[in-house]
Amino acid sequence: MVLSGLTGTLVALAGCTDNSDTDSDTPTNSTDTATEPPVAQSDTFAGVRVDAGQLVVTLARDMSARWVHRFGPDGNLAEKAKVALDGREAQFDLVGQNVDGYTPGEHRLAAVKNDEPVGGMTVDLEPEVSLTSFHWAKNHPYMGWDKSANNWETHAAFHLENRGSGPAMLTRTRWRNAPFVLRTDEDEQTFDHPKVLPPNKTTTIYAIPPVYETSGGLVGASSVECEKIDTKTLHLTATVEPGANSSFSQMIEYGGEEGACELTIVDSETTDSSQTAGKESES
Repeated sequence: MVLSGLTGTLVALAGCTDNSDTDSDTPTNSTDTATEPPVAQSDTFAGVRVDAGQLVVTLARDMSARWVHRFGPDGNLAEKAKVALDGREAQFDLVGQNVDGYTPGEHRLAAVKNDEPVGGMTVDLEPEVSLTSFHWAKNHPYMGWDKSANNWETHAAFHLENRGSGPAMLTRTRWRNAPFVLRTDEDEQTFDHPKVLPPNKTTTIYAIPPVYETSGGLVGASSVECEKIDTKTLHLTATVEPGANSSFSQMIEYGGEEGACELTIVDSETTDSSQTAGKESES
């Protein structure tokens, strides 16, 4: 793709459905395999795209270089990538497991030959992640739940949408006052949940714990005494790097009795540091 044809708009990323287990994550609303971040015109590079957590650059056909250097927004050298011997591409690892990450902002790319720069360009890498919806398996049975588990209806999933130009990484989820947390002596529980969030894509995250489970299942956990509870507000924080964390709150009404609880969703909303609180109608 020729750089002069880019205007800064993003092309959606493609993904495939993964229904293997409750820790599987299904990208949605996607049509292509990579996203093109906003770039400045350059005769050095024929193309630049974000593929999952990598920045992939392609040299122009008449450009000869062995390395591409990436300089961060502070102007310092952030990473070096070797051009493939059998092609014209170089790849930078921006996010992922065992990856240090990157600083959002304008990055400068420089093609290097014999330790000398032979051309360059700039690219804007700025993730913008928000939690857009939250789903209870009981109310959304058509999603990719692991239905071989007898408690699959107690699980939950949520959507993280990255509207930005750079990738991000979901690193962990923190749950407070969720039904499964009320079965323990703890105020909250945190789970490592590494997942790449490519730009211009919505990714479905299947929660690790059985969020709405009130009895049975969890080893060493007591049953929730639902007859002693009126309402409790579930709080979820999705930790995202780089960028702003996203949060979700849901008021749950407790009915029934211990061992036979009846849960009813009263109200819910999503918030993050880049937007005001918004009502969330799905549950």
